[in-house]
Amino acid sequence: MKKEVNTVIIGAGICGLSVAHFLSKKRSDFLILEASNLTGGIIQTKIENDFICENGPNTVLLNNDAIEEIIKDYELWEDLQFPKETSNKNRYVLHQNKLTKIPLNPIRFIFSPLFSFISKFRILREPFIKSHKKNTSVFEFVKKRFGKEFHDQLIEPFITGIYAGNTRKMSAEHTLKLLWKLEQSHGSIIRGALKSKKDKKSKINSFNFPKGLSQLTSKIAESMGDKLVLNYKVQQIIKSDNGYEIISESGKILCKEIICSVPAYSLRNFIDDRSLISELDKIIYSPVDVFHFGFEKKNIQNKKQGFGVLTKPSDGKSYLGIIFNSRIFNYVSPKDKELFTVLVGGERQKHLCEMKPIKLKQLILDELEDLLGHKGETIIDNHYRWAKGIPQFNLDHSDLLNAIEDFKNSHSNFHLIGNYFNGVSVSDCIQKSRDLVKILN
Repeated sequence: MKKEVNTVIIGAGICGLSVAHFLSKKRSDFLILEASNLTGGIIQTKIENDFICENGPNTVLLNNDAIEEIIKDYELWEDLQFPKETSNKNRYVLHQNKLTKIPLNPIRFIFSPLFSFISKFRILREPFIKSHKKNTSVFEFVKKRFGKEFHDQLIEPFITGIYAGNTRKMSAEHTLKLLWKLEQSHGSIIRGALKSKKDKKSKINSFNFPKGLSQLTSKIAESMGDKLVLNYKVQQIIKSDNGYEIISESGKILCKEIICSVPAYSLRNFIDDRSLISELDKIIYSPVDVFHFGFEKKNIQNKKQGFGVLTKPSDGKSYLGIIFNSRIFNYVSPKDKELFTVLVGGERQKHLCEMKPIKLKQLILDELEDLLGHKGETIIDNHYRWAKGIPQFNLDHSDLLNAIEDFKNSHSNFHLIGNYFNGVSVSDCIQKSRDLVKILN
């Protein structure tokens, strides 16, 4: 098979699908190639016995124009489901083996049992601490500005909940982008936050859909029709005089432009840029195991409402965090039942992701039932293993960005996009996808 097309999008995850959608508003001469038989990438919803389980992200931030646009384009705006107010207000960490609220305002912080008096008083020094002159680790950045206890009790579990990474290796500049910018532009995070608050228009909310986040990716995929080709495994990309040749077992595709949205570990297999391959190989993808458990509501003693709980290394738990799905959204489980998602692994628990799932499941279930005070039947217990889950923005991240820039300069009309450098959140991916399409001819 030999085919010619103007533009080829490689990968049908959220980045590839978003690029395809925004590109379809400008022109129609493109193809999307997906190596597997599924679209959606990290967004994978599974529905079982009326329980709506997310193997990937459980909510998405409604924080930019691009995500609003794509939702409206697929007539899903009226379907948006927002978390209960209690789940936004109540987010927990473990403290002395008990659910303890994360302080989300100054009053809560003052009375929080998470911090000693010295740590609380130390916060007042933050505006007088000099800014960093060069990038540093998340651990060193937070310790310098707020103290080690603030890092250990709050920032480490919070960052672990997003990246499942090691804060002593993660880049402050690229992981804590907002805090880094506040420090660099205002000389203080607190001072910068107070000034930014005056300009803040409205509260940023998160959302899901009645049938899960796959509702959006499925709609986009369906709209592409025969422009979407599944089970197409790219083997090699060769630069030619008129563009690029994409080689696979199925044949050859000639194109003028490539937009590649695959993970770093896939991209490295079919490009010929040794410098970029070297940097791609350094990227750590933290493994994550996802467990879903459904229980009878009447069998659960712990009724605390909230979004979920995060853990820190000192807690000695076998999980990174637990999401209280049915306490965030009513519709994700039958009325008389509850759904919980347990996240395991990351950089600090890699060994757990090497265990046999059935053995790990029992270990996790015992700890979950102890926390919830649950006794009784487990109605559903799903498991999904992301062997290569979340890409880490570690201290050498700038080297990757420089290598990508060099690649772009030497490979005209070969564009890269993906969560390994553009931002790990779904909303970041959609925003960057639209930004990319805007600069295309």
